[in-house]
Amino acid sequence: MVERYLTICQPAIIGEQIAAMISIDSSYNPKKYEKKWWDFWEQNNFFDTAASNKAPYTILMPPPNVTSHLHMGHGTTYTFQDLLIRWKRMQGYTACWLPGTDHAGIATQMMVEKDLEKTEGKTRKDIGREAFFARCQKWRDVHGGKIYQQFQDIGFSADWKRSAYTMDEDLSAAVRYVFVTLFKEGLIYRGERLVNWDTVLKTAVSDDELYSEEMNGHLWHLRYPVEGSDEQIVIATTRPETMLGDTAVAVHPDDDRYKHLVGRNIRLPICDRLIPIIADDYVKSDFGSGAVKITPAHDPNDFEIGKRHKLPFVEIFDDAAAITEVAPEAFRGLDRFVARKKVIKTFKELGLFEKEEHYKHSVPHSDRSKSIVEPKLSKQWYVRMKPLAEPAAAAARNGELNFFPKSWSKTYLYWLDNIQDWCISRQLWWGHQIPIWYCDSCDHLQTGVEDPTQCDQCGSDKLTQDPDVLDTWFSSWLWPLSPFGWPDEKKQQEKDLNYFYPSNVLITAPEIIFLWVARMVMAGLKFKGEVPFKDIYFTAVVTDKQGKKFSKTLGNGIDPLEIIDKHGADATRFTGVSMAPLGGRVMMDKSDFDHGARFVNKLWNASRFLFNYLDSDTKLKPISEVDLDLPSQWLLTGLSDTAKRVNESFSNYHLNDAVDRIYHFIWGQFCDWGLECAKQSLQSSDEQKRSEVLSVLVYALDGALRLAHPIMPFVTEELWQKLPHHPDWDRPKSIVVAGFPDESKLASYAKSSSQWQAVLQMITSVRSVRQQVGISPKIELDCLIKASDELVAVVDGNQEYIKKLANIKSISISSSQSRPEHSLAAIGKGFECYLPVAGLVDFTKERGRIEGEIKRITKIVDGISNKLKNKNFVERAPENVVLQTKEQLENMSGQLQSLKENLAAIG
Repeated sequence: MVERYLTICQPAIIGEQIAAMISIDSSYNPKKYEKKWWDFWEQNNFFDTAASNKAPYTILMPPPNVTSHLHMGHGTTYTFQDLLIRWKRMQGYTACWLPGTDHAGIATQMMVEKDLEKTEGKTRKDIGREAFFARCQKWRDVHGGKIYQQFQDIGFSADWKRSAYTMDEDLSAAVRYVFVTLFKEGLIYRGERLVNWDTVLKTAVSDDELYSEEMNGHLWHLRYPVEGSDEQIVIATTRPETMLGDTAVAVHPDDDRYKHLVGRNIRLPICDRLIPIIADDYVKSDFGSGAVKITPAHDPNDFEIGKRHKLPFVEIFDDAAAITEVAPEAFRGLDRFVARKKVIKTFKELGLFEKEEHYKHSVPHSDRSKSIVEPKLSKQWYVRMKPLAEPAAAAARNGELNFFPKSWSKTYLYWLDNIQDWCISRQLWWGHQIPIWYCDSCDHLQTGVEDPTQCDQCGSDKLTQDPDVLDTWFSSWLWPLSPFGWPDEKKQQEKDLNYFYPSNVLITAPEIIFLWVARMVMAGLKFKGEVPFKDIYFTAVVTDKQGKKFSKTLGNGIDPLEIIDKHGADATRFTGVSMAPLGGRVMMDKSDFDHGARFVNKLWNASRFLFNYLDSDTKLKPISEVDLDLPSQWLLTGLSDTAKRVNESFSNYHLNDAVDRIYHFIWGQFCDWGLECAKQSLQSSDEQKRSEVLSVLVYALDGALRLAHPIMPFVTEELWQKLPHHPDWDRPKSIVVAGFPDESKLASYAKSSSQWQAVLQMITSVRSVRQQVGISPKIELDCLIKASDELVAVVDGNQEYIKKLANIKSISISSSQSRPEHSLAAIGKGFECYLPVAGLVDFTKERGRIEGEIKRITKIVDGISNKLKNKNFVERAPENVVLQTKEQLENMSGQLQSLKENLAAIG
């Protein structure tokens, strides 16, 4: 609609104005403006933060891996954070968004090892630990800055001068301090137990670093001979190769089938060694044969049974999951899956193979290497989690932590209430090496915040540091503290820790609720005595249109850099947030971003239209000095209402609702109606009238740009800088630090707004009826209006708008107006508009159309009515969704009533 104005209105602009018009390109080119304004913001240090007398507002950026690239997860999650930071900055807060990167131990080491093998044909062991560590550092220096540049390209307004890196000296010192403190308190210990072993990376990984995949496998049934008897026990297994490490067969103590065998031995096939038949309550008599093989060194449940019965622990896999020397010679050195086939073949040859069944089961994989993990007995370092978890759980229960959506608090609490000790050692070279030293002379071990030079027990200088490194999350759980200089008193004062701690909200993906979120709460309570953030917002899951999560394997992902290149950062940001409801699932396709691009162009073209009547020196009146007509009062009220709803939605983290409200105000109220209603005044020769409507439009556009800035920073800065200063708005150097609209300070005219809304509904209803019956909008019609006494006066005073916007030739209005023959009715709240259409409509054809529409809309009305009768929907759906549904019912019911009356009129 605005695009049409540019050609219609242009001739009305006098020559002097053309010369003084604000210069603006005919179309918005993101590449022309985004770099320009980013450089401007950086040069003016708008994102820098320091302690002040203003209230702080802090968000911690979840540190991406140092070698990662921008992906759609960043595109949505980090845009939410930037939106809130920009909003709070405009509200006058010291808004600190702390950026940083994670050294990503496993991920980085994988990449560097691959590069080393590809470029030099070497392994890390070929070049040694020190050289490999240096190579990882170099890799970070070369590749680590790419993600920052991509974040800046999309307009993320973090305090980049505070950028932290988990391997920085200060952050490493914090890691060391925490390890030493927990060790001395007995909360860190070394123990031998089963771990999840990544056979590709050759390191332990925690339960939280696994994912399960449904796989089509087999269940093999094997027969074990009972020593000194002809009896055999059938066992079933999905991992027959592990039988090489069996040290018992277990049955339930109450299983009558096996009671007579408990205490006897099995002659283990292939290995030809005796293993006992034991009774244990863990065994389920009704599953399979009721007997299970026990491999304590390679199965978590068997591990516990092995400890209870003091069984031997026979390790049959090395670090690469190849068979070790403890197995018979024919199996030594075989890969686990090769050994599986050989075990099955051998059982068949021995006549001990019972049967094979297809079996679908869930198999744990390492999230990093994507390989099937192997339970492995190993000595590792652990953190005792229960003493740390209890205060973290209490913080959620007593309201210190708020979850958005609330349902995630149950997940958080379930994990903490059932927490296991945290395995923090990794068999890697890249990362924080565990600060434990072993004395080669007396076997004593020690730790300290400084590297020791001699054994503190025997005085020997022959010390060897533990070769393992700490889990990456051991540095990440200190993110609310370590980037602010903690634990060094002087540095944390310099970096304003006490000013910015705790942060206000953590925005992150739900899949790291255990790996990161819960652990940060533990660390904050343990070392600062206070939760590290007040609110936790979990972002929506982004999938393709079929509901499948984006993945490289499926090739269904969306590259945000490609979208930014095509549509610009603003369109990408707007679309990502507008589609992401709180706690919902976002089904996204590349074509969705066309929506954001259209909105950016709509705002640009509407502003361009208005700029035709302005120059940079245009003097504008304060709103208090303007004689406001009804459309102007409605527009200003719309701005105030939008500001109120946007501020409320931002505060409650209903970010997509806020963006939707901004969209509807700009597109619907300002562009489609505000500018259209103002067109006649803008073209008027009455200088005062034109000046007053310009004051209203500039005021409304300035407010609209401020509302939209947090989500679309680049285009709003470009337009705002061109917009003349309105005396009712502050005018700092950049919209970045301009005041955000506050409804309590904005003009609002509720009664007038409601009156004008009724006029607009009349216009819309008349347009709709004309369109339905195929009457050209160019044909002028007469309109007879029946309305309430109050509305009669409103319509009578605004006939010029109705005539112009609905193409009406004449208007007759009264509270007792009767409906003429051969007329159509446009019905709304408090009015009925009758349009005589004799000779313009084929009534036989129209009757059939109306009857079809009545059937269609009746179904819709019934569906909406049933939805609102559903207590679950009314009680559980967000308030705004219920309200929108009620409004939809009212609207559709009105349409249905209008159709029925029209059908009766032409009957």
